[in-house]
Amino acid sequence: MLRNEGANLGGVPSPAPITIALDAGGTTLKGALIVKGLPIPGSFITRPSESQGAAADTIASFAQACHDLINYYASAFRPLDYHDSIRIGFAFPGPFDYAKGIALLQGIGKYDALFKQSVRDLLRFEFQRLKSSFPGVTMNRLTAADIRFGNDAFMFGLGASIRFPSERLLCLTLGTGLGSAFVENGQIVAGIHGVPSSGMLFAEPYRDHIVDSYFGRRGILNMASERGLLADGIDVADLAEVARSGNAQAQDVFREYGSKLGEMLLPYLSEFKPSRLVLGGQISGSLPLWEKDIQLALGRHAVPVHALADGTAAVFNGIEKLFEDTIHLAFDPN
Repeated sequence: MLRNEGANLGGVPSPAPITIALDAGGTTLKGALIVKGLPIPGSFITRPSESQGAAADTIASFAQACHDLINYYASAFRPLDYHDSIRIGFAFPGPFDYAKGIALLQGIGKYDALFKQSVRDLLRFEFQRLKSSFPGVTMNRLTAADIRFGNDAFMFGLGASIRFPSERLLCLTLGTGLGSAFVENGQIVAGIHGVPSSGMLFAEPYRDHIVDSYFGRRGILNMASERGLLADGIDVADLAEVARSGNAQAQDVFREYGSKLGEMLLPYLSEFKPSRLVLGGQISGSLPLWEKDIQLALGRHAVPVHALADGTAAVFNGIEKLFEDTIHLAFDPN
């Protein structure tokens, strides 16, 4: 729930763009307001993402989140006027045409109804439709907003680079699947230094399938199932709790996870040579259960592993960087 903490806000000059940052996950939609690179206190929201609903329901959820966040700004600080500039930045899972704002997800249980549709255009149409119900400057400014999109793992990596500005980073988001970002000097790296041309690891081959099959939720639950640990309704967080309580088989699941993750990452670390691994996503909270095993698997290429306590904040910081117009992918020119 939004809280009115206007007393904590500094004086934000009228010309400063107001960024609505939205992290469109498969389960939850998270949002916050950012002004001059800083989150507005109390503006964080979280709600169901409607990712499995009809396209109209999903877009209506996005529009409502934007409207609620701007209303919060108005109540906590001051009403909008026609000089205000609003920017809406999305961290969105792939596949997605980020430049055109077109969703390409299909058959993975989230945002299927948006397949081959322009999320940017649909959202603008929804704001236009809402003008009759909410006449005035707020919906006018939302309709005119600059709307941009970025890969959710890339946004996490760019945000993490703010915390470690002088380091070369390999950033992983460990959740439903495995997201990744190779970052150097605040830029996403792809196609050089052993990094895949996409800049991502999820579709790279590993053992008898691809990386994404092993290192997200599905991979851990498969390892647990092989050990007979999957009771009805048990999920990764439950397995981690069982492991922490001393269950040897559950501990073995996470030790195997860490060992395999290190094995998969080894060729990329040996060529890219990051200063550290930065982790986000729900599975990163189980790091103490498998940190020794990933380091053993990495051997002489082991680096410090840092699990961010608040990966969402890093994603929001990365979304803000979408509007700097200096962010680009570092590709092999050949």
